[in-house]
Amino acid sequence: MADTISYKTLDNVIIKGNWSPSPTTVGVAILLHMMPNDRKSWAPFQQVLQRHHVASLAIDLRGHGESTKTEEGATLDYKKFSDDDHKKYLYDVMGALDWLDAKKYTKDQIIMVGASIGANIAIWALEEDPALAGAVLLSPGNYRGIDSTEKAGYIKAHHAIWASGSDTDDPDAYETAKQIIEESGADRKQFVPYKNSGHGIHLFTSDPELMDNLAKWMEESYGRV
Repeated sequence: MADTISYKTLDNVIIKGNWSPSPTTVGVAILLHMMPNDRKSWAPFQQVLQRHHVASLAIDLRGHGESTKTEEGATLDYKKFSDDDHKKYLYDVMGALDWLDAKKYTKDQIIMVGASIGANIAIWALEEDPALAGAVLLSPGNYRGIDSTEKAGYIKAHHAIWASGSDTDDPDAYETAKQIIEESGADRKQFVPYKNSGHGIHLFTSDPELMDNLAKWMEESYGRV
């Protein structure tokens, strides 16, 4: 059962999250949802990660779920966001990293995991903080000014990078995921192709083994820095 947590970002947005610890933790995942979902969409994967000794923090990005207020009481709604507002999701990620730092987790213990626009933010986070252990990208792309491909060059050798997309029904995400893996400088990287399998976390539904396989890949990726 995940614990509900909250923290304040540098620009005073109150972010809500679900923290799922693991008794014998090898690493931590920060989970970034797709639109219009929220942090609850990661609940099944958090349970799988826990079985693989990976703790996880799923957050509601600003304007979604319960992350809709600033400290001053202003209301946030992602449907009204400009492209610049969407880019501020990075503040939410930095706040999550600070929250984990307070729990004594180091950056090299943390893998970013994102779906759709969450995947784009996940790879942007690697540029923001190269000490992170890596990123998992479910259907990355270019959306609302957040282009995941332009950050492929910031992926370092120590990063573990996993990316996937579905050809035929989601060709843009498929080609983006493939391009990121091909252009990245990571020593440990994997592109997993699908066909007619949907977008973002819908890949989990199309492939019932994906959660376990991905959690195992992440478990084996920690401790490489």
